[in-house]
Amino acid sequence: MTPLKKHDYYPLLQGALETPAKKNSVPDFGFNPLNLSGDIYRPVIDTEWIASNAKPVWPAGKAFAVCLTHDVDAVSAYDLGQNLRSIWKLIRTYRDRPLGESLRWILIHKLDALRGLVGRSDQLCRFEDWIQLEQSYGARSTFFFGPEHVQISHRSDCMYSYQQQVYYEGRKVTVSELINTLDKQGWEIGLHPSWSAHNDLDELRLQKQQVEGVLNHPIVSIRQHFLKYDPLMTPWVQSQAGFEYDSTLGFNDNVGFRRGTSYPFSCFDLKHEQVLPLLQIPLTAQDGALLLDSKGLRLDGKHALEYVRMLMERVKEVGGVLTLSWHPHTRNQQEFWKTYQQVLEMVSNEDPWFGTVGEIGKWWSEQSKIDLLKYSEALSSEKTGAE
Repeated sequence: MTPLKKHDYYPLLQGALETPAKKNSVPDFGFNPLNLSGDIYRPVIDTEWIASNAKPVWPAGKAFAVCLTHDVDAVSAYDLGQNLRSIWKLIRTYRDRPLGESLRWILIHKLDALRGLVGRSDQLCRFEDWIQLEQSYGARSTFFFGPEHVQISHRSDCMYSYQQQVYYEGRKVTVSELINTLDKQGWEIGLHPSWSAHNDLDELRLQKQQVEGVLNHPIVSIRQHFLKYDPLMTPWVQSQAGFEYDSTLGFNDNVGFRRGTSYPFSCFDLKHEQVLPLLQIPLTAQDGALLLDSKGLRLDGKHALEYVRMLMERVKEVGGVLTLSWHPHTRNQQEFWKTYQQVLEMVSNEDPWFGTVGEIGKWWSEQSKIDLLKYSEALSSEKTGAE
């Protein structure tokens, strides 16, 4: 394998080396130049930075930061309204998949609706467990909630309603009340937009307004659904919609450093060739890529923990941010929940600074003197001058 050259770091950070997402797919680690060079598990740009510059120093003198996040793709399994909406969506988008798959999912949603009607307990996410666990380590996280309404529907879109009821701390509350409660308790609320919003400004603005309407205050953080990201359009659309921080740049099928860094960095508008007032907090690893049986690395809990440990050590070496994503609907899947507990214990033993996406982004913007885009551009200029 040929290592990536220093003069490649600037186009790598800009996104110029990535393939734009196709209409019905999400490019993943296979296309990434760092995968081809064997550097996908190393923050190569950060390593280059600290070779001649000081590491970042986080609040209270912590050696590195940990950012915990949750993409809220579902809130319940047996809610009647949610299952009926899902069936209707399957009917409307039946051309997007084989007919047999559509019929199978329609049957699943019918059975789930019946389970709800006969009183089956529906505590899919048990949000209070996530809060209590993180609180026990002095941590807070970011919950990315989906919109209630979308203009362009896709089979993968979140289907819960903000008035739908879920359990929280032993009582029934609406999703809207849950969002407000988490916000008031100090956990950050961000947007997890629909499949088609990654390059549609009007759609993204509409969806941002829905979450802000629930909270009655602005939100600043976003992560694209399925990590669907078009380097030519997505950062510009996010910035124009008023977001300040994004945490999309990670992998669905692998873990590691998609842009060669664990440091927050300014997003670049390739189309208009300008730096955007939008900070990227790169996603290092998510639960599905580690633990799902059907895709990704397909690991068991023990080996998933080893991967996270390896990434944590490399982030700590350069003083970066370890950003993790665990989906709340995996709460009742023993391997997922146990691994998350072990991950929190492991990283806590290393004494990091825990911050939400917004907290880490705000601190980096106000306190850090590291500008990776300028630094990598200078490296590229050195190469050009030498030639």
